[in-house]
Amino acid sequence: MEKNFTKDYIEFSNEFRKSNASKESIDKLYDLLYDLENSKRTANDNLILSNVYSLLGFHLSAYEVFKSVADLIDKKTTSKLYLMEEKAKSHKNNFAIKDIRKFRQKNEQTKLSITDFVKSERGDNTFTIIEKEVVVFNKIVENKKIQISIYGNHKIEDYANKIIDYIFLLGDCKIELIEFYNNELSEVTEETANNNWYDTLEILSVNIGVAVNGNLFAEISAGDDFAPDHILDIEMDEQKVTEMNYDG
Repeated sequence: MEKNFTKDYIEFSNEFRKSNASKESIDKLYDLLYDLENSKRTANDNLILSNVYSLLGFHLSAYEVFKSVADLIDKKTTSKLYLMEEKAKSHKNNFAIKDIRKFRQKNEQTKLSITDFVKSERGDNTFTIIEKEVVVFNKIVENKKIQISIYGNHKIEDYANKIIDYIFLLGDCKIELIEFYNNELSEVTEETANNNWYDTLEILSVNIGVAVNGNLFAEISAGDDFAPDHILDIEMDEQKVTEMNYDG
């Protein structure tokens, strides 16, 4: 028997609005979303799917689904479609509420060896990782977003094992990042970092370096839910967070 999604949508969307987007209501909307995405949908189901996408901030997806079933003869529908198109152009799916449950899954660090480091086109002292992804802040990061820089007279052969150990350390820095944010940025942003903030960080780029003095450091650009239109730059010296600020 085909499932009737209307009742669940009315209940969950009302809870979402009345609770000011509580975690419980978001979880319910995502469960409904996954059910809808994986079902054989009617036209009405697609309208519900579009509404769920809109509530969660997937404005491009909401527009595309609505457009596929919209009655273009109806003036109210065409007016709504126009407004959805404008929001899809400006927001796309960039500011969607995240399903935090997915981000809390523990990601195992990739095993690396010196043969995974190859010289990049930027110079003899700059390297990339080939064919493998690594885990940074419990996020799987594509190798094209990672760069390794060697300064001074140091050689990659002498530091490969230390770099691999350092990448392993960067796999999870929850306590360090949350404490630094709340000590240094919270008063300015009026936001308090917690597990949800850490779990939903998006890693944009990672530069791991060997400094002239032999210390390892990391420069990481990330996106967070507190300032989605800014880049959060994070700097670490060995295991210590030394700098964190928004750029843009």
